[in-house]
Amino acid sequence: MKLLIGGSSTKIFHLQEFVKALEKLNVECKLVFDADYADGFPSRKLGTWFATNSKFNDLISNFKPDVIFVDRQRHFGLEAIKKEIPLLVHLRGNHWEELKMARETLYKSLPKKIALQKWEEISEKCFEGSKIILPICNFLSDIVTKRYPEPNDIRINQLQHYTKEFHRQIGFILMA
Repeated sequence: MKLLIGGSSTKIFHLQEFVKALEKLNVECKLVFDADYADGFPSRKLGTWFATNSKFNDLISNFKPDVIFVDRQRHFGLEAIKKEIPLLVHLRGNHWEELKMARETLYKSLPKKIALQKWEEISEKCFEGSKIILPICNFLSDIVTKRYPEPNDIRINQLQHYTKEFHRQIGFILMA
C-alpha cells in the first residue's frame, strides 16, 4: 500500500514519526508539506490564488498513492478528492467550534470573514469527500457521527474501529 501524507508545517515533525511507525507495518509512505503542492485562495501568498496545482499532479503521477492522508482540511485534500483518490482526514480538534470562535473573536473584518467562509467551504468538501475521518478521541468521534449521520462508504460504520486501531498501532504521535 502507498500512502501519501500531506501535512501542515507545524505538524511535519510528528508526521515523520507517524511515517516511521507505518513503514514498520510495511506501508510505503511519502510525506510532503501540503501547501507546496496544492494551495489557493485564501492564502497569504497572493501568487497561489491563481496558480495551477501541477506540482500536485506530478506528485500523484510519480508516487501513485493508493490513499491520501491529510492532517488539515485544505486544498491538498480537495485535490485528492478531484483525483478520486481515497482521502483520510485526521481531526485533531473540534473544527466547527474553532470556526465559531474565530467568527466571534478574531475574524470580524470583511476580508477575514471572506477567508473564514472559504476555509469553511473547503473543510466541508474535505469532510464530505473523505472515506474516513480519524478523530483523536471519542468526543470528536461523537461529533463527527452527529454531523455526518449518513454513511459515506465505510466512514461512519467503521469510525470507532478505525479510530481505535489507528491509535492502538500508532499511539498518539500526532497529538503532541
